[in-house]
This record gives sequence, structure tokens and C-alpha cells, in this order.
Amino acid sequence: MRGNVTEHGRRTTAALLGAGLAALLAGPLLTGSGPASAESLFSHVGGSFSETSGAFEASRWQRSDGWKAGGHMNCSWSRANVTSEKGHLALSVSDRVTGSDRYSCGEYSTHRFYGYGAYTVSLKAVKADGVMTSVSHYTGPPFGDPWDEITLGIAGKDTTKLEISYVVNGTGHRDVVVDLGFDAAKGVHSYGFDWKPNGIVWTVDGKPVHRISGKPEELPRMPGRLMLRFWSASGDTEWLRRFSYPGHPLTAEIASVTFREDPANLSN
Repeated sequence: MRGNVTEHGRRTTAALLGAGLAALLAGPLLTGSGPASAESLFSHVGGSFSETSGAFEASRWQRSDGWKAGGHMNCSWSRANVTSEKGHLALSVSDRVTGSDRYSCGEYSTHRFYGYGAYTVSLKAVKADGVMTSVSHYTGPPFGDPWDEITLGIAGKDTTKLEISYVVNGTGHRDVVVDLGFDAAKGVHSYGFDWKPNGIVWTVDGKPVHRISGKPEELPRMPGRLMLRFWSASGDTEWLRRFSYPGHPLTAEIASVTFREDPANLSN
């Protein structure tokens, strides 16, 4: 695997990292059965878990429905775009009209917040201009917290690259791009981050590809929700290019998600 890391522009950072905040400010928080209560669903911190073969525990996850994450998207979240398939979870972009948007897209997120530890998501991304397959760990003002976020994403315009970013108390930091050395749209690979009070190490297939370190106040430190997303972009930007619907749904595959809680959580 090649570790070629290049700097991206501040505008790209804001768009990629702002997704978590925009998503929660733009519309209601929904479960599969109706509006969720922030107090009842999001006030508890979860421990280690492992989801495999697409058999995700319904009590741990929710499908977003009926709203969008912000103006950088041309689709709205639809629960119909998150389905359980043989061996994996499917997140799709389709031409099903949702509200005022021409397209619909899929987001699956945890009910609970999760803290320091190792997060790993095995997925197959989608190669197409104007789409993004991403994983975010987020909390912010909608939950009475500072905006902290850890994000990784694969833009459909070049699925040989991984984008890495993070936010600390509302300030975005160093959006970088890692050369994967393979095409993420041709098979399932694991992507993750090991988050500790003094640093974060991002990994691909278990190997470190980027790391940061610092004092706890210089890094994300708030427990957050884990969000799995596949969406299409509005407009024509250097970051994602213009989305053109190919006449059939596009689908990102999530094969497994694992969280191994760090012992530091137990002492906080």
C-alpha cells in the first residue's frame, strides 16, 4: 500500500466534515418507526460491538428518512435506500423522488454515542462522478456538545484515494488524501481509525496510513454517533464533479462494522 498523502483545499474540508453537523441541523432525527427523542436515544454511551455479514442489530442502528444533510447534496435520506442484502448492508442512490429532491440516498447511524477506541468498517465503495461513500464519527450542538468529528470518505471520481479529515470543537483540521494502491470500488476493504486521548491513527486493511497526535484538548474528545453514508452531490465542483444518474440505482456495500472500546473510556 502506498502512503502518498497530499493536502486538499479548505473548501473541501468544510464540505466533507460539515456533513455531520448539517445532517443534524437540516431535519428531524428519525428511526425506522418515527421521530427519535434526543434525550431517550442519544444520552447513553455504548460499548464494544461487532456487526458482520450484513446482520446489523436493529436496536443499535437507525435509518435516516425524509430530510437531507445540506446544500452540497442533491438527494434526501430515505429509509428505502438502506437495505439488508445477502452478506452486506446496502446504501443506495436512486431516482426515487424524496420531498423536493430528485434523488434519494442512504444513511445508517447508531442510536448511541461511542468514545475512544478502534473503529473498523469493511465496505465496497462506488465509482461514479458526483458520489461519496463515507464514514463519520460525529457529535455537536444538536446534542448539547461541541462539534467534534472524525471522517473518512471515498469520492466516486477517484476510488483509488481515501480522504481523511477531523474537527475539534468546530474547527476543521488537515483534510488529506491517501493513495490506496487499489481501487476501492472493485472489492471489499477495511477502513478505520484508532482514536485515543493523545492521537488518531487511520488504517486501511489493518495498516496505518495516516496519524496525528496532540494534547486531548487539541483532538476530538467527545463521544459521538457512527454514521455510514452514501450520497450524491449537487452542482459541479472540483471535489466531486457533477453527478449524472446512470439510469439505475448505485449501491455501496457495508460488509461489517466493529468497535473495540478503549480502556480510557472506563476511567472517564
